[in-house]
Amino acid sequence: MEDPLSRSHTAPKFAAPDPGAIANWYVEHLGFPRKAVFEAGAYAIVGRGDLTLHLWKCPDRHIAENTACYTELRDTDVLNALHSELLARSKKDGFAPGRVEAVPKDQNAHSMREFHVWDPAGNLIGFGAALS
Repeated sequence: MEDPLSRSHTAPKFAAPDPGAIANWYVEHLGFPRKAVFEAGAYAIVGRGDLTLHLWKCPDRHIAENTACYTELRDTDVLNALHSELLARSKKDGFAPGRVEAVPKDQNAHSMREFHVWDPAGNLIGFGAALS
């Protein structure tokens, strides 16, 4: 029997004081082409490729700053290209207080190259690819 999770898709839920506004930031500044906003902006979903994020209304920034997801890419060439794209996007007006880690880092202990993006609410997305 096939494992039920073999055909699943994980979509993290991130806290945000204004999910609709944060969803707009993902579209405008990270190039997420899919966006849906519900409940008068109190809940939103954004997506790009196979990454989907759910955003729920939460005024407590401490929760967002302690929330993260990790997305594995197929190889370091793809990771480097995504990093270059997002770093260039981070230079445009309105990106801050979001930020992109300046340089991907090789994590030899677990054989991954990684970089991180923080959205304006403080949520963290880690991107990684195997070094081998």
